[in-house]
Amino acid sequence: MGAAARILAPPVLVRAAIFALVALAGCKAKIGDPCTRSTDCSLQGDRLCDLSHRVNGDGVVAPNSGKGECTIEGCGADSCPKEAECVKVYGSDFLTVACDPAREDRAILIAEGEPNPYTDCPDGQCPPLDSCEPREVCLPEGLCADEITARTSCRRRCKNDSECRNGYECRRAGSRGVYPAPDLDEPGETRDFKICVPLSVPVSED
Repeated sequence: MGAAARILAPPVLVRAAIFALVALAGCKAKIGDPCTRSTDCSLQGDRLCDLSHRVNGDGVVAPNSGKGECTIEGCGADSCPKEAECVKVYGSDFLTVACDPAREDRAILIAEGEPNPYTDCPDGQCPPLDSCEPREVCLPEGLCADEITARTSCRRRCKNDSECRNGYECRRAGSRGVYPAPDLDEPGETRDFKICVPLSVPVSED
Protein backbone atom coordinates (compact mmCIF):
# COMPACT_ATOMS: atom_id res chain seq x y z
CA MET A 1 0.00 0.00 0.00
CA GLY A 2 2.80 2.34 0.89
CA ALA A 3 4.58 1.51 -2.36
CA ALA A 4 1.43 2.26 -4.35
CA ALA A 5 1.10 5.59 -2.62
CA ARG A 6 4.72 6.38 -3.45
CA ILE A 7 4.11 5.48 -7.10
CA LEU A 8 0.96 7.62 -7.37
CA ALA A 9 2.37 10.62 -5.54
CA PRO A 10 4.52 12.04 -8.36
CA PRO A 11 1.69 12.25 -10.96
CA VAL A 12 -0.57 13.88 -8.39
CA LEU A 13 2.08 16.44 -7.59
CA VAL A 14 2.70 17.05 -11.28
CA ARG A 15 -1.00 17.65 -11.91
CA ALA A 16 -1.18 19.98 -8.94
CA ALA A 17 1.84 21.93 -10.19
CA ILE A 18 0.36 22.19 -13.69
CA PHE A 19 -2.95 23.39 -12.26
CA ALA A 20 -1.16 26.04 -10.21
CA LEU A 21 0.78 27.27 -13.22
CA VAL A 22 -2.35 27.45 -15.37
CA ALA A 23 -4.20 29.33 -12.64
CA LEU A 24 -1.28 31.71 -12.24
CA ALA A 25 -1.07 32.33 -15.98
CA GLY A 26 -4.78 33.09 -16.08
CA CYS A 27 -4.59 35.73 -13.33
CA LYS A 28 -4.74 39.23 -14.70
CA ALA A 29 -4.81 42.57 -12.97
CA LYS A 30 -7.75 44.79 -13.84
CA ILE A 31 -7.42 47.82 -16.07
CA GLY A 32 -6.27 50.76 -13.95
CA ASP A 33 -4.61 48.61 -11.27
CA PRO A 34 -1.17 49.79 -10.05
CA CYS A 35 1.93 48.26 -11.66
CA THR A 36 5.65 48.73 -12.11
CA ARG A 37 6.09 46.34 -15.06
CA SER A 38 3.82 44.76 -17.65
CA THR A 39 4.04 41.32 -16.03
CA ASP A 40 2.24 42.84 -13.04
CA CYS A 41 -0.75 43.23 -15.37
CA SER A 42 -0.63 39.93 -17.24
CA LEU A 43 1.77 37.06 -17.75
CA GLN A 44 0.33 36.50 -21.22
CA GLY A 45 1.65 39.77 -22.61
CA ASP A 46 -1.79 41.13 -23.56
CA ARG A 47 -1.73 43.99 -21.05
CA LEU A 48 0.83 46.73 -20.54
CA CYS A 49 1.96 48.86 -17.62
CA ASP A 50 1.64 52.54 -18.52
CA LEU A 51 4.32 54.37 -16.53
CA SER A 52 3.65 57.84 -17.95
CA HIS A 53 1.98 58.83 -14.65
CA ARG A 54 3.59 57.19 -11.63
CA VAL A 55 2.10 57.86 -8.19
CA ASN A 56 2.76 56.45 -4.72
CA GLY A 57 0.12 55.09 -2.36
CA ASP A 58 -0.87 58.59 -1.29
CA GLY A 59 -1.48 59.66 -4.89
CA VAL A 60 1.60 61.87 -5.03
CA VAL A 61 3.54 61.84 -8.31
CA ALA A 62 6.75 59.85 -7.77
CA PRO A 63 8.61 59.44 -11.09
CA ASN A 64 11.17 56.98 -9.71
CA SER A 65 9.32 54.92 -7.11
CA GLY A 66 5.65 55.35 -7.99
CA LYS A 67 3.43 52.90 -9.84
CA GLY A 68 1.73 53.26 -13.19
CA GLU A 69 -1.53 51.67 -14.32
CA CYS A 70 -2.44 48.54 -16.24
CA THR A 71 -3.92 49.13 -19.68
CA ILE A 72 -4.44 47.62 -23.13
CA GLU A 73 -3.09 49.61 -26.06
CA GLY A 74 -4.62 49.73 -29.54
CA CYS A 75 -8.16 48.92 -28.44
CA GLY A 76 -11.40 49.48 -30.32
CA ALA A 77 -14.88 50.35 -29.20
CA ASP A 78 -16.39 47.57 -27.05
CA SER A 79 -13.12 45.58 -27.03
CA CYS A 80 -11.97 46.41 -23.50
CA PRO A 81 -12.61 44.28 -20.38
CA LYS A 82 -15.87 44.89 -18.53
CA GLU A 83 -14.31 47.30 -16.03
CA ALA A 84 -12.90 49.60 -18.74
CA GLU A 85 -13.69 51.76 -21.76
CA CYS A 86 -11.65 52.41 -24.90
CA VAL A 87 -10.59 56.02 -25.34
CA LYS A 88 -8.62 57.91 -27.96
CA VAL A 89 -5.98 60.15 -26.42
CA TYR A 90 -4.43 63.10 -28.24
CA GLY A 91 -1.03 64.39 -27.14
CA SER A 92 -1.43 67.46 -24.91
CA ASP A 93 1.66 69.05 -26.52
CA PHE A 94 -0.37 69.62 -29.68
CA LEU A 95 -3.53 71.04 -28.08
CA THR A 96 -2.51 74.66 -28.50
CA VAL A 97 -4.10 75.96 -31.73
CA ALA A 98 -7.74 77.04 -31.63
CA CYS A 99 -10.17 75.97 -34.35
CA ASP A 100 -13.88 76.01 -35.10
CA PRO A 101 -15.22 72.44 -35.29
CA ALA A 102 -18.30 73.65 -37.16
CA ARG A 103 -16.27 75.28 -39.96
CA GLU A 104 -12.92 73.49 -40.09
CA ASP A 105 -12.55 72.27 -43.69
CA ARG A 106 -16.24 72.79 -44.36
CA ALA A 107 -18.52 75.62 -45.48
CA ILE A 108 -21.75 76.29 -43.63
CA LEU A 109 -24.90 78.19 -44.49
CA ILE A 110 -26.78 80.08 -41.81
CA ALA A 111 -30.47 80.31 -42.63
CA GLU A 112 -32.16 83.68 -42.72
CA GLY A 113 -33.47 84.65 -39.32
CA GLU A 114 -31.08 82.40 -37.40
CA PRO A 115 -28.42 83.95 -35.11
CA ASN A 116 -25.15 84.58 -36.97
CA PRO A 117 -22.13 84.60 -34.62
CA TYR A 118 -19.64 85.11 -37.45
CA THR A 119 -18.41 88.50 -38.64
CA ASP A 120 -16.76 87.15 -41.80
CA CYS A 121 -20.00 85.92 -43.38
CA PRO A 122 -22.68 88.62 -42.96
CA ASP A 123 -24.77 87.08 -45.75
CA GLY A 124 -24.90 83.76 -43.91
CA GLN A 125 -22.60 81.96 -46.34
CA CYS A 126 -19.51 81.00 -44.34
CA PRO A 127 -16.45 79.68 -46.19
CA PRO A 128 -14.45 76.80 -44.71
CA LEU A 129 -11.64 77.54 -42.29
CA ASP A 130 -8.23 75.90 -42.31
CA SER A 131 -6.79 76.45 -38.85
CA CYS A 132 -5.37 72.95 -38.40
CA GLU A 133 -2.52 71.24 -40.20
CA PRO A 134 -3.34 68.51 -42.76
CA ARG A 135 -2.45 65.78 -40.25
CA GLU A 136 -4.61 67.36 -37.52
CA VAL A 137 -8.29 67.25 -36.65
CA CYS A 138 -10.41 69.90 -34.97
CA LEU A 139 -11.73 68.48 -31.72
CA PRO A 140 -15.25 69.35 -30.51
CA GLU A 141 -13.69 71.48 -27.76
CA GLY A 142 -12.18 73.76 -30.42
CA LEU A 143 -8.52 72.71 -30.47
CA CYS A 144 -6.37 71.22 -33.23
CA ALA A 145 -5.04 67.76 -32.36
CA ASP A 146 -2.44 65.62 -34.09
CA GLU A 147 -4.13 62.54 -35.51
CA ILE A 148 -0.91 60.64 -36.25
CA THR A 149 0.33 60.56 -32.65
CA ALA A 150 -3.12 59.85 -31.15
CA ARG A 151 -3.47 56.43 -29.54
CA THR A 152 -6.27 54.31 -28.18
CA SER A 153 -6.15 52.48 -24.86
CA CYS A 154 -8.41 50.88 -22.28
CA ARG A 155 -8.96 52.96 -19.13
CA ARG A 156 -10.82 52.18 -15.91
CA ARG A 157 -14.49 53.14 -16.03
CA CYS A 158 -15.89 55.03 -13.03
CA LYS A 159 -18.90 56.89 -11.71
CA ASN A 160 -17.16 59.09 -9.15
CA ASP A 161 -13.71 59.83 -7.72
CA SER A 162 -14.04 57.19 -5.00
CA GLU A 163 -13.81 54.47 -7.65
CA CYS A 164 -10.36 55.67 -8.77
CA ARG A 165 -6.93 55.20 -7.16
CA ASN A 166 -5.29 57.95 -5.18
CA GLY A 167 -3.78 60.39 -7.67
CA TYR A 168 -6.61 59.89 -10.18
CA GLU A 169 -9.96 61.55 -10.69
CA CYS A 170 -13.15 60.39 -12.39
CA ARG A 171 -13.74 62.54 -15.47
CA ARG A 172 -16.12 62.35 -18.41
CA ALA A 173 -14.44 61.45 -21.69
CA GLY A 174 -14.88 64.11 -24.35
CA SER A 175 -12.56 66.95 -23.37
CA ARG A 176 -8.91 67.84 -22.80
CA GLY A 177 -7.79 65.52 -25.58
CA VAL A 178 -9.46 62.35 -24.22
CA TYR A 179 -12.38 61.08 -26.28
CA PRO A 180 -14.40 57.87 -26.63
CA ALA A 181 -12.76 55.72 -29.30
CA PRO A 182 -14.78 55.83 -32.54
CA ASP A 183 -17.04 52.88 -33.26
CA LEU A 184 -16.34 51.83 -36.85
CA ASP A 185 -19.61 49.87 -36.99
CA GLU A 186 -21.66 52.87 -35.83
CA PRO A 187 -19.58 55.98 -36.63
CA GLY A 188 -22.37 58.41 -35.75
CA GLU A 189 -23.03 57.00 -32.30
CA THR A 190 -22.07 59.20 -29.35
CA ARG A 191 -21.07 57.33 -26.20
CA ASP A 192 -21.05 58.94 -22.78
CA PHE A 193 -18.94 57.58 -19.92
CA LYS A 194 -16.39 58.54 -17.28
CA ILE A 195 -12.89 57.15 -16.76
CA CYS A 196 -10.13 57.49 -14.18
CA VAL A 197 -7.51 59.97 -15.37
CA PRO A 198 -4.35 61.38 -13.72
CA LEU A 199 -4.95 64.18 -11.25
CA SER A 200 -2.55 67.11 -11.01
CA VAL A 201 -0.86 66.58 -7.65
CA PRO A 202 2.42 67.59 -5.98
CA VAL A 203 5.57 65.78 -7.07
CA SER A 204 7.42 63.67 -4.51
CA GLU A 205 11.18 64.08 -4.19
CA ASP A 206 12.05 60.37 -4.53
